[in-house]
Amino acid sequence: MSAEVLSPLPHETPRETNRVREIFLMQPHADLSGIRPMVARSWYRSRAAGVDAFADRGFYDEGRVDEYTIAAAGPHLQKLDEVAADLGGYVNITAPNGVLVKANFLRDDGFPAGYSLLEESCGSNGEGLALEEGRGVWLAPEEHFREDMRGNWCFASLVRDPFHNRVRAVIGLTLPANRVSTLEPSSTLLMLEGVASRIERDIEVRTSSKERALLSEYLRISRRRGNRAVIAVDGKNSLQNASATATLVDSDFSIVFGYAKAVMASGRDMNCEVMLQGPGRSTLEISPVTLSSANVGAIVVVRPHAPAMERANASASAAITLELAPQGTAERLLKYVDGTSTEFKRTLNLARKAVDQDRSVVMIGELGSGKLRLAGAIASLRGGQMVVDARNGDLRNANFRDVVHRVATELPATLIVEHADELSQNEASEIARNLRNNATTKLIFTVTRPTDATLLLSEAFDVLEVSVAPLRNRREDIPHLANAIAGELGERRLSRRLITTLTHADWPRNIDQLRAVVSNAVERAEGAEVTVDDLPQGFHRVLTKGRLSRLEDAELSELRTALQEAKGNRSLAAETLQIGRSTLYRRMDYFRSRGFDL
Repeated sequence: MSAEVLSPLPHETPRETNRVREIFLMQPHADLSGIRPMVARSWYRSRAAGVDAFADRGFYDEGRVDEYTIAAAGPHLQKLDEVAADLGGYVNITAPNGVLVKANFLRDDGFPAGYSLLEESCGSNGEGLALEEGRGVWLAPEEHFREDMRGNWCFASLVRDPFHNRVRAVIGLTLPANRVSTLEPSSTLLMLEGVASRIERDIEVRTSSKERALLSEYLRISRRRGNRAVIAVDGKNSLQNASATATLVDSDFSIVFGYAKAVMASGRDMNCEVMLQGPGRSTLEISPVTLSSANVGAIVVVRPHAPAMERANASASAAITLELAPQGTAERLLKYVDGTSTEFKRTLNLARKAVDQDRSVVMIGELGSGKLRLAGAIASLRGGQMVVDARNGDLRNANFRDVVHRVATELPATLIVEHADELSQNEASEIARNLRNNATTKLIFTVTRPTDATLLLSEAFDVLEVSVAPLRNRREDIPHLANAIAGELGERRLSRRLITTLTHADWPRNIDQLRAVVSNAVERAEGAEVTVDDLPQGFHRVLTKGRLSRLEDAELSELRTALQEAKGNRSLAAETLQIGRSTLYRRMDYFRSRGFDL
């Protein structure tokens, strides 16, 4: 900022502007022809929005400025802020939705992060006026609508995307009138717009070939999808259109990024139903984008299942139903199991059907996904239960006869067989022969994957199949589960960054692993809030290295299948895979070091 820009020049009509404003506040239809048309339009909008001219109502919202813009703006705004500090002023950066964003390279201006500078929130001001007018603007102290803002000169300029006309941020310069009573506002605004232009050029220069490829695909999808929320990610950076910024909340972005990372790892398209806080039940349409020979990004399109009004009506109806029927099967099941995702609700509906129809059930899901807990929830609604573990040999030889005798004597409402995929066909046949005619006891057995033995049991007992999805396929449940686990351990709060980190992770051992990680973090935390820094290093390694490439994922699946078919016999598994035993041991150690069970 040069000395010439701030050279004193008498302002034309400050006294007249003050007089017109006083009349306007008392007479809604007062003539505003004596002030600048842009300011007149701003006053009309401020009053129409119900802004109080004499009080700060303090409206807050969530706003984001993307990483490209923050990185490019930093050096320029830091220099400008140093000059503004000498004059008692300050520089700020505002999100495209008018919300103040705190950048670590700027001094604190006294306003908190999230403060809304939209005209409808706080009346005439630089940033709000720039967004309304779609161009750089300045306001003299007396031109502000709200009384407490009338001590400052305000300047604002839009930072636009260099590849299309979208606003990426608003940069603002505020100077106190008691330190800079008069200046040449047009020259000062020209200087600020020059800063904005340099930021835009730096954004373009900083955009590498990989980022350009992602941006090109993002723009193509955005144009084709109209007003749908579109997000692009490459592992380091993210882009989102105005619809995404307006409809998604912080926790929604964590969920979306988690699914996007899975697509970046697999290189395959994914469509999944999720329950988001902002748009409600939605389908995520995720496609990979090849950025280079070794890098893959992802484009996410969010397709809500119902308009906002329908979602509101549905929420109200659900609340009424819950109030009228608090003892329904689904509600009672929720006392035992946790989750809000679409996948979980499908599972819960099947579990409810099993209870209502008094059916035997096979629970299918990965290790640690919550199969046994859901089986116990179903059984608890029926009455007494008995639990046996096929992995521990509870259903073999003399132990099996003891189980049959106890079932015949005690007649439990439910017999739960854990790890039923460890049974041989002969053992499954014995169970079917001895228990099939017991009309009192229903069977629930849990499996990681169906086998010939479990298919035999399914046919013998006419079971209902209930699938329990892994955590990576119901990421919106992770914050709920993590907070519930922390709540069980005392009054501890998980930080937003920690929740985001947990939501992004794949959790190969599912809820069991999540419980271990959260429990350890809570025990290590010293303050009331548990942060990412409280995670043990071992868990950091699991969280950062748990994701597998497509080839590794296929190899892990083959290893698991071979070991299961060989009943844990490693020599036989190596022979099945046609590899040496040392190679098998080395690959098993590798996957275990990445946090995967075999």
